Amino acid sequence: MRGEPLRVLLHDYGGYGFTAQLGRALAGRGHHVLYSYSLTTQLMQRFPSQPAQEDLMLEGIRLPRPFARYNYLQRWRDERLHGRLVAEQVRTFRPEVVLSANTPLDAQALIQQASREVKAKFIFWMQDLIGLATQNTLTLRFPLMGRLIGDHYLSLEKKLVSRSDGVILIAEDFIDHARGWGINAARIHHIPNWAPLEEIPLLPKDNPWAMAHALTDKFVFLYSGVLGLKHDTGLFLAMAASFRAHPDVRVVVVAEGPFAEKLQAQVHASALDNLMLLPYQSAAAYPQVLASADVLMTILQADASVYSVPSKVYSYICAGRPQLMAISSENAAAKLVTSRQMGLVSGPGDINAWLANAHALYQNRYNNYPMGVNARAYAEENFDIERTTDRFEGIMRLTLRGS
Repeated sequence: MRGEPLRVLLHDYGGYGFTAQLGRALAGRGHHVLYSYSLTTQLMQRFPSQPAQEDLMLEGIRLPRPFARYNYLQRWRDERLHGRLVAEQVRTFRPEVVLSANTPLDAQALIQQASREVKAKFIFWMQDLIGLATQNTLTLRFPLMGRLIGDHYLSLEKKLVSRSDGVILIAEDFIDHARGWGINAARIHHIPNWAPLEEIPLLPKDNPWAMAHALTDKFVFLYSGVLGLKHDTGLFLAMAASFRAHPDVRVVVVAEGPFAEKLQAQVHASALDNLMLLPYQSAAAYPQVLASADVLMTILQADASVYSVPSKVYSYICAGRPQLMAISSENAAAKLVTSRQMGLVSGPGDINAWLANAHALYQNRYNNYPMGVNARAYAEENFDIERTTDRFEGIMRLTLRGS
């Protein structure tokens, strides 16, 4: 869809590769794009360095202190500070459209308010049901007070969505929530996530990263990404213990932070020499990391499966490797992997099924090739950035017309 160039502020708190790709694609069509993301609150850079591009400005937000993810009071302050800094970008850049994704609700409120001040249309790109996630997490940790705070954030999310000029949802399951809040159906749009296909090419297992970590002759179960409250790392320990008698198997976890540190301590205590824990790798090395795997893993607790769709799955799909998932079968990512025969899925907490699926993939390792082929074929069919950009352009122009 072509028309007059737009001024677009695209904000992604997480700085994911697919949102950065969208920013580049919009600028490539002549739109004036400011891509804003967090430099402080994310532990990894999720998109590789790119050459300068006309009509595209990249402005990372850096906070004056380290981000304390599990100090809830300081985290609240830092998220609000991030929101104020993005709000200043909105007031300075004066876009026609603000598209904001992966954003904590207190920050999102400030960005939405600034958008109103400059008369920009605000589109809420909903990657997670953050209010529900907050309520579930805090209620588990602080039953009474956590429930009250969670209710506040459920109400805030509903208010922010209701006040948005457009809402983009990544999962059909989220649509029921939005409609339940009384949102006009004309303002609701469904665009599944994707991954930048050209940034994750099909590579051989025998690559420099795999050689550097002595993995070329091993059968590798690999996980790469954030570990937090919504991830049961006991699944990795159980897998490593289950494969003790197989010296050709490695369980590789690429992660950082307190949950990774706890996992490392458990690995040492259990003498699980077949479980390798590595720090985050550079965005440039990421395709080789994924290519080193024979199986790529995703884990998500049962309650998190309701409000979160793990974005790593889409990068895994590009890599063309079978997937092993411990996640609710109702999750959009699980439905995709199952329906397209890209891997095996078991329910969260079902360790026996998880291990049975892992051993099935290992024992049938010479017959797993079709799963990887199915994955890459899906990526090539569906991760076309030009078609995706057409959809975003259409939604922005529709929103500007007030339809």
